[in-house]
Formats: sequence, C-alpha cells, structure tokens
Amino acid sequence: MNNLSLKVSSRIVVLDVGMYIFRYVSDTLAAPRNSSLSLHQAPIGKGVVDFFPASGVVRNTLTTPGDCVVVRIKGAQASVLVTEYHPKGESAAIQLRIDQISTAPSGPKAIEPSSAPPTQAARLKLHGHIETRGDVVVEDGWLGTPGTPLRLEGFTIDWQDQPQDVNLAYLCRSAKDSEPQVALAGQFVGTRRQAKPITSVAFALTGQHAAHYELSGQVVFGGQPPLDIILDKELSGPNGTEQLVALRLVITPKAAQVSPPASPWSDTATTQIFRNS
Repeated sequence: MNNLSLKVSSRIVVLDVGMYIFRYVSDTLAAPRNSSLSLHQAPIGKGVVDFFPASGVVRNTLTTPGDCVVVRIKGAQASVLVTEYHPKGESAAIQLRIDQISTAPSGPKAIEPSSAPPTQAARLKLHGHIETRGDVVVEDGWLGTPGTPLRLEGFTIDWQDQPQDVNLAYLCRSAKDSEPQVALAGQFVGTRRQAKPITSVAFALTGQHAAHYELSGQVVFGGQPPLDIILDKELSGPNGTEQLVALRLVITPKAAQVSPPASPWSDTATTQIFRNS
C-alpha cells in the first residue's frame, strides 16, 4: 500500500452576512496537478454557513482551476475553514478568489433590448425550457421573448470553442428565498415541466484567464424592462417574485490584464483571514 505524503495548510475566512462565490484560479503557467482545496464551516462567528457547489464539485472540494462553490452566510457573521492539500513535490500554492454576490434589489432601468452582439464575441448556444413552447435553442441571441409572460423555467449555456482556463458560472433560484442552483458552462439549472418560475439569476466568469474576458447582456423578468447583467450580482424583479422570461448573454475577449481584478479577498472591511501553516 502506498503512503501518500501530504503538506496541509489552512486558513479561516471570516465573512459578513451575504452570498459569496469561492473560485479556484491560478496565475501560474502550471497549476498544481494533484493539489486540492476544501471548504468547511469554522467555529468562529454565530452565523450559519450553507455551501452550494457547482456541478462536478464533490464535498466542497476544489480540484482544478474553474471549480467554484457558492457560500451563503445567514443570521450573523460566520467563518469558513479553507484547507489546502499538496502532495509531496508540489509546492505551487492554490489561488482562491472570493467575490461577494450582490443581492441588493436591482432597480429596473428603461433599457431597450439590444440585438446584435459585439464583434469577436464568444459563440454561445443557449438551451431553455419555456412555458408552452418546451425546449428551445438559440445561438448568440435572446433565449425567450422580452415583453411576453411566458416563463423561462430552466436553461443551459454552452460556450462553443471555449478556451482553456476560463469558464462561465451561473446560478438561479426557482422561487424567492429558495436554495440556489449553481452550474458551469454546459450544465442545466432550473426545472422542466414543473411550472416553476426562475425568480433570480447571477453570472460570473471563473478560471485562470477570467480577467481576459468581459461578460455582459440582459435579463427580463415578467412585466419589467430589461436589466443589464452585472458580474457577480444576483438579478431579480423589484419584488423578487417576478418570473424570468428572457435572457441574453455576451462574452467578449479584452486586452490581457497585468494585475488581477479587485476582490473582497483583499478588503478587510468584508473579509478577515487567519492562516495556520
């Protein structure tokens, strides 16, 4: 029997009430091959911690760049124990990025639905299940029809010719205050043939090269004008009960950035970090 020698290090992240997305990213040319990172509730703070891993993530353990888990803090400030496991000979640290998902009400704006995607935009194929219409597929356009009351009950976003080291993460709720479903590009969220509406959605880019792309688009909830998609922000109608009827997503390459984008990870007003190696 082979004995696997591991180097284990841990740190505690203290978070205020809210929702966060924990993502495994890497700024190195070669990410650790067999290293992993696990998330568990720590005993600091009085709040409750809920974990919602993306499809393919097992036991809240991130094993490859692009893996992510949505973490919800309820009731009061709480903490997450982050533990890294490195086999002998692998010394490269795993870079964990934490972004807060804004759940503040999204005031509707008088925005006309846009149509033509920008040049050089990524090819996205959207699959959806729409009330009375069944399964629908569109490419680089609107999934669902703005201005109609027909529910968009579930969807999948396929990224055609998806580059390496970047992925699309998205979540939805099928009722106000329900548990969120989290998925990566190519995976389904929502329901089929259950007459359940989607009442909120959020989108994010994850992976080593996420900073090289820009995500934009619009979503429409029943009886409301289109809302611009804002990275890492949970979008809903003014009451949180309006049903999603249409969405359109655009991913555009942009000039490579030298420094990574800002994150609450470095904002001590939001996040406190305690390390134990």
